[in-house]
Amino acid sequence: DVFEHRTVAGLAELITGRPAVTDADRRVEPFALIGEADRAKLPEGVDDAYPLSQVQLGMVVEMLVDDSRNNYHNVSTFRVLDDKPFSLDALQAAGRLVVERHEALRTSIELNAYSVPLQLVHATAELPLGRQDLRGLDAETVERELRDFTVRERATLFDLGTPSLMRFFAHVTDGDCWWISVTECHPVLEGWSHHSLLMELLALYRQLRDGLEPEPYEAPAVRFADFVAGELESLASTEDRAYWRGVVDRHAPFSLPTGWGEQQDGPRELYQAWTQWEDLERDLRKLATDSKVSLKSVMLAAHLKVMSQLTGEEAFHTGVVCDARPEVLGADRVLGMYLNTLPFAVDRSARTWRELVQQVFAREVELWPHRRFPMPEIQRDAAGGRRLLDVMFNYQDFRQMDATVVDDRAGLDDSPTEFPLTVSSRAGHVIITADPRMLSRVNGERLVGMYRAVLESMAADPDGDAQAVYLPVGERDLLHSAAGPVVPSAPVERCVHQIFEERAAASPDAVA
Repeated sequence: DVFEHRTVAGLAELITGRPAVTDADRRVEPFALIGEADRAKLPEGVDDAYPLSQVQLGMVVEMLVDDSRNNYHNVSTFRVLDDKPFSLDALQAAGRLVVERHEALRTSIELNAYSVPLQLVHATAELPLGRQDLRGLDAETVERELRDFTVRERATLFDLGTPSLMRFFAHVTDGDCWWISVTECHPVLEGWSHHSLLMELLALYRQLRDGLEPEPYEAPAVRFADFVAGELESLASTEDRAYWRGVVDRHAPFSLPTGWGEQQDGPRELYQAWTQWEDLERDLRKLATDSKVSLKSVMLAAHLKVMSQLTGEEAFHTGVVCDARPEVLGADRVLGMYLNTLPFAVDRSARTWRELVQQVFAREVELWPHRRFPMPEIQRDAAGGRRLLDVMFNYQDFRQMDATVVDDRAGLDDSPTEFPLTVSSRAGHVIITADPRMLSRVNGERLVGMYRAVLESMAADPDGDAQAVYLPVGERDLLHSAAGPVVPSAPVERCVHQIFEERAAASPDAVA
């Protein structure tokens, strides 16, 4: 509703005469989502238990596959701006407080002991916290130490049966800053929760270090169990199932071009490439405002345009990350893994950038009521059993991050997935993370060049040609030169295959 009716006046008119939404009928009681037999088997000290969502389960399976990749076992390192001496005691005390506040930090995962894979919310849990002294080291050595730490952490999986499935580690350095590494079992937290938790932990740390008493915490009435209940309700919906079946049936799955990868021996090693759009932000936001859409719709439209240049399909779908949090007061403060990567439909009918972003926005609004239907079930419903999504687009805007506390220009992140290509729009950049076996580094750079070319055209003229081909700087000239000189020939009354045979006979060793 907020997407479609973007003004206070529009929303006021919409809700006139509608009954008030009540939150009371949205609550899931503890243990209500599991059967009596499973309840009887639960250990002491468990406050609640409910099934894993299907995406959570998929992440766990990808994480545990014995290939040394450890997908969805993430390590991120942030530079904390702080001119006071570091206190491990204050950080540990802050850690105890966030564990008490948030069920996600007291959640364990059990795959086999119950009738379905469950997540168990424990009454207590321990959040591992450590410290490393890097004072006296130059910046280059500090960065090397941080990268080495990331490698070690990425290799060390959590015991899923023992909460907390998060680890924090402080790296103390000289000057007015220190670093904090966050190791995360992605199946229990997504990006919004991850960044919200970090800011909450640092705020508590500063209060406790400075001898202040943290304000009393009042937990929202909604819980992560309500999200799981919403997914179960969607799975039972014939309307949701039919919607996604229609998207998949009417649109071809997008695949990366054949031959764009490179042969590679040894373990899979992802790489990143990026282009920035900060200098275009004002004009891109103007395009969004004038078109009555969000900036996310503009960035998603640019992504879909680039993907359309890599396929001959007239109508296709590719993966877009959606947030499926319950629409209940306080849900934004409940930590959990609410993401669902869904097939987003696109065609080539839009003639201008304005038409394209409006078309993309309309499809976002259209799919929103169906976003809780889990992607694994869409995959199972698809005929033929082939993988539906090779590419994932993720628009990220973690506006809760305070740049005066955490330096948003510094940091490390290693968060691998099973997707051959992921594309993220965040912090004024388009960032691709790719498997070189499916998309070589050279072609990855070509790809980010296409994103820049498309965004430049969108920013320059909202009514510009959305059906033209936008290539990186210099590539069109390169293609023309590679084609060689054009050799004219006189018109003749012969078939094409006869002309081809004559040319092949005249130059049998030439490349066709």
